[in-house]
Amino acid sequence: MKKKKQLLVAGIALSVLFSTNLQAQTVNYTPFETKESQKIVNELYNRMTLEEKVAQLHGIVPGSLVDKNGKLSDEKCRKNIPNGIGHVCQFACAQELDPDKLRDFVADLQEWLRKNTPSGIPAICHEEAISGFAAKGATVYPQQLGLACTWNPDLMIEKSRQTAEAMRKVGSTMALSPMVDVVRTSTFNRIEESYGEDSYLSGAMGVAFVQGLQGNDLAKGVAACSKHFLGYGGGSESPEKELTEEILFPHEAIIRCAGSKCTMTGYHSYKGKLVVASAPLIQDYLRGRTGFDGIVVSDYGAIGRLYKGDDMLAKCAAEAMNAGNDLEFSNGKCYPHLPEAMASGIVSEARFEEAVKRALTLKVRLGMLTPNAKLFEKGHLNLDTPDYRQTAYELACQSVVLLKNNGVLPLKPTAKIALVGPNANSFWSLIGDYAYPSMLAFWRRKKPDGQNPYLIPLYDGLKNRKPGSMIVGYERGCE
Repeated sequence: MKKKKQLLVAGIALSVLFSTNLQAQTVNYTPFETKESQKIVNELYNRMTLEEKVAQLHGIVPGSLVDKNGKLSDEKCRKNIPNGIGHVCQFACAQELDPDKLRDFVADLQEWLRKNTPSGIPAICHEEAISGFAAKGATVYPQQLGLACTWNPDLMIEKSRQTAEAMRKVGSTMALSPMVDVVRTSTFNRIEESYGEDSYLSGAMGVAFVQGLQGNDLAKGVAACSKHFLGYGGGSESPEKELTEEILFPHEAIIRCAGSKCTMTGYHSYKGKLVVASAPLIQDYLRGRTGFDGIVVSDYGAIGRLYKGDDMLAKCAAEAMNAGNDLEFSNGKCYPHLPEAMASGIVSEARFEEAVKRALTLKVRLGMLTPNAKLFEKGHLNLDTPDYRQTAYELACQSVVLLKNNGVLPLKPTAKIALVGPNANSFWSLIGDYAYPSMLAFWRRKKPDGQNPYLIPLYDGLKNRKPGSMIVGYERGCE
């Protein structure tokens, strides 16, 4: 009886969400598996070797495929992906390639896979996208916490549509976004990726994000991967009522209202078990309560955290696979040991087959396995068009929140302004954590080019625009 009441409350909330203008777009809510996709996948699966099937269940980073000059290496490909590969992970932010060269990398890779692997299956090149396509030369949109402050799902749809357009240009077909953790702890170190503390707002903005990204036809859009399931930003140990009605809500809304077909688990635990191997969360909450019929993927390196030691990799793979985790990201550390796990009887062949077919089905849904599939655009590419810039500008303007004004604004020409704090005179706070410049700095320890994108710290901006008699002072104050 208790479960029925919870489902009723969730159903009422979702019906309200359906009634908003988020449904102004007609979205194709095709089941993950259709008769057509099943036919294609079954025929392909039956002719694949065991090694090929395993290769579809994990990813690889681009550094394992390119030479010292950043070009696709035939030698490395033959060594590292002789049987193909499921995903190339963060293929754009991990490489210093302008849009045309990034597209050429994807084109060369897909051509190599087509000609040099047994079944010629293309790879999904996935990337981060919460603040736009995380690629060199792509438009940087405001961070998700700022987007939540716009209260504008229609503009969110347009922003995500543009992101998908840019990603498809270079051949990227999946985004590890949106992040819809309901975050109510201000010390959580990834709060800026979220839409904040309100579950309904997170759900509304998340639905808009996925609608824009995937569009009416997934074969022309980009697959969304919502994260992190469930309660990574807090709340995983909440009472069941709060967990189901609030923490779960954004994920359920994205699945039911926007047709999302991919979900990523987090690094955290649920009832003492890492969620990447939590059957209650994946089977009962995700698939049971929300009706999710898509693919479940791990966060980068999460499966290997289950147990320590190279002799435990098969056990790590078995626990995650048996719980319902289909793919391992980023590199294949544990899932290549699945044949060993099946041989010892700790993973069934039926479960293995289910995961492989889900991986292949996503590629079918994305239009990647059709004859003469268009996997990228030709010619010169522009990932930072005036239209994209205008949308980013409108979102930034609408994200500004004025809590209280005691006559300070508008500023008087004779005002004296004191800016205190390191972020007032730094461009680091302007670019978000998953934009290309940030990823370049964080992972590759390289200082971003302040001219691309053009970044103006607050202190410089005020000095450049102030009237002559206004005084603007700055003090760093702290590290």
